[in-house]
Amino acid sequence: MTAIIGIQGKGWAVLASDTMTTYTDKPYIAKGYDKIVKVNEYLIAVAGDAAAGDILNNLWQPPKVVKTQEPDRFLMIRVLPSIKQTLTDAGYDPAPKNKNDDDSGWDALICFNGKLYQISDDYGYMRDDRNLYGIGSGGSIALGALAAMESEIRSHTKAASAAKKAINIAIQYNVWCGGVPTIKTQFTK
Repeated sequence: MTAIIGIQGKGWAVLASDTMTTYTDKPYIAKGYDKIVKVNEYLIAVAGDAAAGDILNNLWQPPKVVKTQEPDRFLMIRVLPSIKQTLTDAGYDPAPKNKNDDDSGWDALICFNGKLYQISDDYGYMRDDRNLYGIGSGGSIALGALAAMESEIRSHTKAASAAKKAINIAIQYNVWCGGVPTIKTQFTK
């Protein structure tokens, strides 16, 4: 379980997450493991099934970003198929093992060339008009806190500060979130 949020501005994107992971009923504060990972020209953060996150964070070889191609189209024809192929090659099956399997499936925030996308295990994507995103069990709490600070977010430094506050609020109010906030920023090249 996790809290991951994203903010996109003009020429930059900020991702933030908590640092706690859970296994059955045990919480772990992961040292040396980030929920937000830089993979070549991309930032990716995965919530939900840890196996999907581990595969994407460690095995995914994303396509080189083509800056002359429209980003939404590039995502659809190059990025999402490469993610699906990586998970398939690793033997990952997002289908729930039973109807009580809360840990099946995943969502991710992915950033390339300063653009943020929310993707899900059906390989669809979403872009928010307000440029605010939240995933994971604490993502809605953090997103609500972030929305309350929306008028303050005018630069990447203010966005990083707001993201840290929002993740701390999710940590306070969601038993499945913990640790300290991790924040990463990507700029348009």
